[in-house]
Amino acid sequence: MSAFVEPLRLLLLAETPGWAQLLRERLSALGSGYALITAPSWEAASALFDKPSNAILLTTAKYLPSSGRCALPTVLLLDAEPEAVPEGVCDWLVRDQLSGEVLRRCLRYARERGHLNDTLHRLAEQDALTGIANRQGFQTLLAARLAENEGRGLTLGHLDLDNFRHANDALGYQGGDHLMLQVVARIKAQLQAGDQVARLGSDEFALLLDSRRDPQRAERLAVQITEALGEPYWIDGESLLIGCSLGLVHSRAESRADPLMWHAHIAMQQAKSQQGCTFHIYDERINRSARNQADLESELRRALRRDELELHYQPRLCLQTGRIVGLEALVRWQHREHGLLGPNEFVPLAEESGLIVPLGYWVISRALRDMQWLRGRGVPALHMAVNLSFRQFQDSQLLPTLSRLIEERGVDAQWLEFELTETAVMRRSDQVQQTMLALARLGVRFSLDDFGTGFSSFVHLNNLPITLLKIDKSFVGGMSERPENRQLVRAMINLAHNLNLQVVGEGVENAEQLALLRQYGCDQVQGYLISKALPLPELARFLVFGMRQPLLGLNNS
Repeated sequence: MSAFVEPLRLLLLAETPGWAQLLRERLSALGSGYALITAPSWEAASALFDKPSNAILLTTAKYLPSSGRCALPTVLLLDAEPEAVPEGVCDWLVRDQLSGEVLRRCLRYARERGHLNDTLHRLAEQDALTGIANRQGFQTLLAARLAENEGRGLTLGHLDLDNFRHANDALGYQGGDHLMLQVVARIKAQLQAGDQVARLGSDEFALLLDSRRDPQRAERLAVQITEALGEPYWIDGESLLIGCSLGLVHSRAESRADPLMWHAHIAMQQAKSQQGCTFHIYDERINRSARNQADLESELRRALRRDELELHYQPRLCLQTGRIVGLEALVRWQHREHGLLGPNEFVPLAEESGLIVPLGYWVISRALRDMQWLRGRGVPALHMAVNLSFRQFQDSQLLPTLSRLIEERGVDAQWLEFELTETAVMRRSDQVQQTMLALARLGVRFSLDDFGTGFSSFVHLNNLPITLLKIDKSFVGGMSERPENRQLVRAMINLAHNLNLQVVGEGVENAEQLALLRQYGCDQVQGYLISKALPLPELARFLVFGMRQPLLGLNNS
């Protein structure tokens, strides 16, 4: 029994019935392997030819589809021989030269050209491993879908696998390929008709979701996809977990492909800031905020180059003598539009961008200059505390730069104090210890800032050249209302003294807090009750007053 052979489908678009009659006569002489279909336009018949294999378009010039609208190999029907080779078609037929043999050869050539173009198109726009569209193919598909829907009713997704490269290195390339095939299979299992998935790169995918009837469908689908990809993978008998980050953006009227892909990428980056398999939907307000952050970063760079920052200093009071014994340098930015910005408004941005390193050196240099200026006006030597970022602590130029600055300013290094957070001290402890010991040999001393908010190892702290612990203001501020805060503060002070460390209470705002800290044996305090952070001229006046008589009558009690 012979196998069924699907006939070659021929779609005819012509303004007069003459071409249909002529073609039927010629095809009847060629046998039964052809099926001629007539239609008023390509748009009317395109749904019948969504799979272009085994089909050819025969059309007059009037109905020839515009470039990119039709994937079928096309033969142009003409009344006379053309003067030049027609563009955008495989071949052409002239009415008075049309014989059965000419038609047969033309159709065979068009079919072969179609198969060749399909193969080249598939190689150019299809991912070789997974068989889904690649980046080029997806861009073509996205542009076509946006044109069909006038930009509406679509949701674009950008999905990135977290730590796939590490998994690929551990599994080997063959295991990585098996993992990738499982990922694609899980994504496909969640999609329906009208949805597409493409592979943009080694571990990045694009999703095109049909949300015309239900705008909320994309969000539900994102939950299903991230949950499916969060399940363990089995590769060569071993279980493996990898995360994923998915960004979604809803199309709008007149949406264009490139901005949509960029917005989906931004949303994916937002999702990456969270743990596990997560998704995020693009929000223009968040994007605007990101642009504002980028602008602020550029302005901060200019501010550093133009020396537009300033230091304010918060005095530190000795509870035993009632005199100012130290200062904490706090950076401020006098912004042209936003006014005076505190460190919490731009230092985190400096940390993220890497500007914290040059910013930190500027603070140290300015603080040393101001120390020299105060001594020149008769102010006794005070400890100058400067916050040191962990990123700056890792900088290989910290020691030589600090040595140079101390020498240039002619300041005794024993009065310079670096404040470190518990997090900085506990990370990479060997490197931290080596750097701190090298700086300590210069004479610099160290304090531990915000004590009680981190996870310090007391054994580890005892091995570091730390002189003071600063109790975080969150504990000091709650002493009046919460007995447990008082117990914690008392315990921290006793513990520090047992480690031969001095204690500074931060955030002291009223006399009751001050009295409790004195009662518990705290050594020093700082906060608004003593003074807010002051610019240098105001600080000088404050210090002259403070040095002449002890503050708050503490020496008389």
